[in-house]
Amino acid sequence: MDELSTPTRRRLLHVLGGTLLVGLAGCAGDDPQYEDLQGPVPDEYQTATSQGETERSAGNLQSKAGVNYHDAQGAATCENCIPYICDKNDDGLGACSLVEGYIEPNAWCTIYARHTG
Repeated sequence: MDELSTPTRRRLLHVLGGTLLVGLAGCAGDDPQYEDLQGPVPDEYQTATSQGETERSAGNLQSKAGVNYHDAQGAATCENCIPYICDKNDDGLGACSLVEGYIEPNAWCTIYARHTG
């Protein structure tokens, strides 16, 4: 058997280490699609009321990373969620009474709660 095809502990650790680094690189940041949506929301959203009648309070907002904010995978989307605050300035984006920054209507996070009204 030649040296390249012979498994060794060192080669195994090298491969596993490389795989781990690649995996961690994928988790190293927020979804780039939403990077520009991190800033403060316009004034009309600062204390706006959500679809579920909860008022947004800047001191009680969670980070998008903390709620696993990402593209929706089905019918459960931010635009039909209780804490969602609908678009108020015709830019196609809304806000959330529980999550910081702009919110895409077709996104989703772990605090999703279906709005039936």
